[in-house]
Amino acid sequence: GRSEEVVEMTSALAALLRSSIGDGSDTNTLKTEIAHVRSYLTIQKMRYHTLHDEIDIDPQTEDCLLPKLVLQPLVENAIYHGIKVKQQGGTVRIESLLEEDRLLITVEDDGVGMTPEQAAKALQEPGPEEAAAKYRHVGMWNVHKRLQYSFGEAYGLSIESEPDIGTTVTIRLPGPDGQK
Repeated sequence: GRSEEVVEMTSALAALLRSSIGDGSDTNTLKTEIAHVRSYLTIQKMRYHTLHDEIDIDPQTEDCLLPKLVLQPLVENAIYHGIKVKQQGGTVRIESLLEEDRLLITVEDDGVGMTPEQAAKALQEPGPEEAAAKYRHVGMWNVHKRLQYSFGEAYGLSIESEPDIGTTVTIRLPGPDGQK
């Protein structure tokens, strides 16, 4: 009933706050970041009852380190700009795998999608008018720049999207051996 929902919402919010305050380190294991995202999704699913999620994390990737708060802005984008605007709702799917010596994490939604031009623009530096408008891509561009700054040009985000089909954002990070 209603009171269980309030308890669930409160504990999800508390978990989200704890993870955002954190322990002073700039990195988390993927397992911790996924726990953070699960709390965030719990809250969003109470707001949007047509929102669903699927999380498929390869156990080999759980202890990989990534900069804090890389995943959540991408999930937020998927919800607000992909799914929320669709009448029938949709699904956010998060997957991780190791490919050669890279950690790949995908955040996929079956929302409204973007044109190739919009997708290309998402990873370019936002102009002042876009930044002022809290343009959807400011968060994505920030994450992309942070990853490139931390790990080099070979890493960061890539976006594939099709109008009316959805969007997949791939995060490329060094795998466990590249992190020592």
